[in-house]
Amino acid sequence: MFTGLSAFPLTPVTASGVDEQGFIKILARLTAARVDSMGILGSTGSYAYLTREQRKRIVTLAKQHAGDIPMMVCVGGGQYRCYFASGR
Repeated sequence: MFTGLSAFPLTPVTASGVDEQGFIKILARLTAARVDSMGILGSTGSYAYLTREQRKRIVTLAKQHAGDIPMMVCVGGGQYRCYFASGR
């Protein structure tokens, strides 16, 4: 399922929250580049500090804009409660 180039897009955050339009632009560039898979909410720093609702929104946006590109989604967090809640 996961072969070739796997991209891990940044989740852009501003003082007012997640920059959804910025995230969509990043996804558009990755889909245009025809990456083989994407790692959403992982290894780029800010994901661990997002709320559960923000994470769900990012995953929803990724599903809407990634087309048929396979995705893996990080379920880690900054607090142990986040690990259990995100994995559900």
